Amino acid sequence: MIQLKTTLLIGTIALLGAGCSQTPEPARSSEPELSPTLETIGDALSPPQEPSEEKTEYAILEISKHKTPESCWLLINGKVYDVTEYVKAHPGGKAILEGCGKEATMLFETRPMGSGTPHSDRAGGFLEQYEIGTLKQ
Repeated sequence: MIQLKTTLLIGTIALLGAGCSQTPEPARSSEPELSPTLETIGDALSPPQEPSEEKTEYAILEISKHKTPESCWLLINGKVYDVTEYVKAHPGGKAILEGCGKEATMLFETRPMGSGTPHSDRAGGFLEQYEIGTLKQ
């Protein structure tokens, strides 16, 4: 009886040991790779900037100087964003230029030149990487 238990135990250990020494093949997906979407293209445009501990304050006069595609700053909810790098990739086309150099909260929240609906939370999160400061009070 003891010999049978010992044989079973040794056999089980051998089987377990054999299974552990083999490297499993990586799982292969039968799903085709998806093409990038507008959302994922936006993520790849520029790496997120490290958030600054100290935010610069900008007067509305300074913000108003940045109203072209070559230098586009937006003021949204009291925060200043330099979206110059994003202007050409904006999914809404040139609509983003309507907000350059001015208070653009209403434009961002209503998209009057587009769907008429607020931007998504994802778009709001994406916007954060372009934050350069706040409105000087």
